[in-house]
Amino acid sequence: MSSHPRGLNTAIEYSFHDAIFQRRSRRFGLGMEIDKGSLKYKSRHESVPLTELEEAMMVWTGLGIKSINLSDFPPHVGLDLEMQFTSKTIPALGDVHRTELFYTNDEGTYLIKQHDKKPDDFKGLEGLSREKRVDRILELFRDSKVRLEDTRADLPTKPPGIASHNLWNVNKPGTTVFMPVTDLSACIINLYFFYMRPDHRFNFVDELHGMRYPGTEAWVKKGFVNESMRMPLIEAELRFANGYIAEQAFMGQNMALALQTLGLGGWMFSGFASMFMLGGTPFNKGLGFRFITPQTKGETGNPNPVAVGRDGLFEAFCPPYYKDMGEAVEALNDLKWTNWETHKLPYKNPESVLGEVERPSKDEIQVVKDICSYVYDTYGRFPAFSDPMFLRFMVQAHHIDLEFYDSFYPEGAYTKNHKDHFGLWHPDIPDPFEGK
Repeated sequence: MSSHPRGLNTAIEYSFHDAIFQRRSRRFGLGMEIDKGSLKYKSRHESVPLTELEEAMMVWTGLGIKSINLSDFPPHVGLDLEMQFTSKTIPALGDVHRTELFYTNDEGTYLIKQHDKKPDDFKGLEGLSREKRVDRILELFRDSKVRLEDTRADLPTKPPGIASHNLWNVNKPGTTVFMPVTDLSACIINLYFFYMRPDHRFNFVDELHGMRYPGTEAWVKKGFVNESMRMPLIEAELRFANGYIAEQAFMGQNMALALQTLGLGGWMFSGFASMFMLGGTPFNKGLGFRFITPQTKGETGNPNPVAVGRDGLFEAFCPPYYKDMGEAVEALNDLKWTNWETHKLPYKNPESVLGEVERPSKDEIQVVKDICSYVYDTYGRFPAFSDPMFLRFMVQAHHIDLEFYDSFYPEGAYTKNHKDHFGLWHPDIPDPFEGK
């Protein structure tokens, strides 16, 4: 007999296509209020927080480790893009896996720290029975959780920190707010390495300074860098950053579908400023990240503070955690190839595959150092045009107030799964909507 609530089976057996087509943002939760207008309404029920299992299922569905990647690139070209061989529930460019999930609820503020974890089983969670899979998810969730604060996160309560249309219901009692933060420094360094492989050797140029070479003039003259393959730094960085920030959107979509299968309310949103959420102003502590103020030169730098990490837990590959960008590049390169040596690989004959993958040469490492050092020395930060640690999307989960939707919407605003949620997931407390 299962030790988990009946709702778990309902969630696991939920049709994928039903979840897709029934997915909606459902923003009005227990205990909430819209104080004026044609949708004016005050919930007559107290808020009810998510259980540990509900939060664990949201977290692991959204951004959890599950198994080992196939990594089915041609070994002689492309496989060296892989930072590691961990497979999560979302796709990740180059498997750098430097998006970590923070969340807050009535009990505190937490980090789900996974960047130092790695799977040791090719089939992973998919190879377990339903009961064992859920038990393992709970085990991984507990093992990865780091308590940062004993209280709900001190997030902004007014613009410009958060958009006015989200003020009425974000981070309220009973809600769980999930906040994925991406380390763009590591991601961008890895792509600079990729674009310095023999098949590429891109010629990066600084369009804010007359298209000059970013510390690579000697490499161009030697013919090591392909002068004709020109790419402006801003274009490159935005292209790189967008590919990695997409991980947060993938996570949000997974969580939005999980909300449907669990019979919960909530939605994904982006109406906020990352600097405020991470704690870069005196107004709110946010997630308590360390910030630095770039030392700009001339009129092309951005003097605004930028988030670089949570000390000892999640740190960017840039100063102040490294003495300079050369050291940071070396550290990322060492981490990558240590992963290759120590992670379990997916292949039946990993030695033959590894034998075809050429590690970066001393010249390739040096040109990446030169580019990254130029960026930091010129703009006082790395990356130059994106924050090292960046939060673009968030997801909130809560229990919806069915009576609000009954009052203002026709039938179909919520599903049977929402209607039955308390009976399925919380049999030990009174169902506020019993008999509906």
